[in-house]
Amino acid sequence: MRPFFLCILSLFSMLLSLSPTYADKSASVLLYHRFGEDNVPSTNIRLEQFEAHIKILKEGGYHFMALSDAIAHLKDKRDFPERTVIVTVDDAYKSVFTNGWPMLKAAGIPLAVFVSTDPVDSGSSNYMSWDEIRQLKEEGVEIAHHTASHLHMVHAGLEAAMADVRRASKRFEEELGEVPKIFAYPYGEHSLEIADAIQDEGFDAAFAQFSGAIAQWDNLYALPRFPVNERYGGENRFKLISQAMALPVSDIIPAKPLLSDTNNPPLFGFSVDENVRGLGALACYPSHLGKAADLVKPLDHRIEVRFDKPFPKGRSRINCTMPVGNGRWYWLGKFFLLPGGKLD
Repeated sequence: MRPFFLCILSLFSMLLSLSPTYADKSASVLLYHRFGEDNVPSTNIRLEQFEAHIKILKEGGYHFMALSDAIAHLKDKRDFPERTVIVTVDDAYKSVFTNGWPMLKAAGIPLAVFVSTDPVDSGSSNYMSWDEIRQLKEEGVEIAHHTASHLHMVHAGLEAAMADVRRASKRFEEELGEVPKIFAYPYGEHSLEIADAIQDEGFDAAFAQFSGAIAQWDNLYALPRFPVNERYGGENRFKLISQAMALPVSDIIPAKPLLSDTNNPPLFGFSVDENVRGLGALACYPSHLGKAADLVKPLDHRIEVRFDKPFPKGRSRINCTMPVGNGRWYWLGKFFLLPGGKLD
């Protein structure tokens, strides 16, 4: 009997080793803009950097997923395969068509492109044409919605912002025969009111532009993405963000991303799932502070982030990270916007 038992145990162990060891509650969504346009480094990734990223993804045990499939996972509260990555691109620059997509296609990695319709309609050589966008769609690229004029939605106001969205939807219907169901806020700027309006418009989800992994407990209409450019495209950072795990949190305050002179700096806090251990290693970094903020724990798994220096006008963020092990890190990002300042 014992040899038979050992054989069964050995077979069970072998089958277990062939199955994914872990499932993730979250996935990393990467955000690119331009490929090989080295004269605009703030939104560009050099081709040798992008080649290195693809090599890491292909050799690092990652799982690739289409954007719409990832949204379906979030809606259904389904776990992701370990180290799931979704690649997205904003703005439909020509270099997506000439450089980015051919490299991803050769590697078998899906892509979603968020398109603003006015730049495409302009006929500028810097952007793809509708014929090129249709070709990408035929080749399996997901086309997503990014407004008509790439406006600052919060500054424009709700009525003007939604009019711009509907104008783009009309152009998508005319050119592609359908309106994309996934949205991205230009510059990542949004408010709760705009997010609610995007949901009411019938979109399945909406993405912002602050760092973090998407997770089952997220607001589907304020989802994070990891921006990638020349400065933040090194291999070490890429490995960190591409396999990041969302810190499981609840009761985040403040709920609204908009700031004013009366709530700046914000009193930012959240509760961490009680199964998470090692919170002593958690650190939170406001984007303007240059160092970690002070953390207060009024309860065992309640974290409050405190700093005195107000955020400047414009877009700001707080990133909270802590090591999980095996080269992976928990990540929680929070976007803030103080209206005013220079628009870019």
